[in-house]
Amino acid sequence: MKMLKNQIKQEILKKLTDHVNLYKVILFGSYAYGNPVTDSDIDLIVVTDDDYIPNTYAENMRNYLRVSSAIRDIKKSIPIDLIVHTRPMYDKFVQMGSMFSKEVLKKGEILYEKNNRGMA
Repeated sequence: MKMLKNQIKQEILKKLTDHVNLYKVILFGSYAYGNPVTDSDIDLIVVTDDDYIPNTYAENMRNYLRVSSAIRDIKKSIPIDLIVHTRPMYDKFVQMGSMFSKEVLKKGEILYEKNNRGMA
């Protein structure tokens, strides 16, 4: 499975859009960059359309668990490494300009973006 099949992308997006108020979904890592190996996981950044930065770890975990539980069935058959941000968290992630954020922005594949209604 060199490239992530469209069927899997669509299944992930369907589950997420049914259960989460999405702003953006980005595939990054080996599947986005075209070099997965047998035991590669799917790396996703899910940005919710929430307009706040969680004040506590518990608040942040609630957001993560809400997104994670939406794709629970898929995660049983395919390993998924998940990063969950609210819109302001994502904006800070981009503004920080870390090597990681630059790589995600340059090489990541946007699977969904609210303003574009883009679906993979």
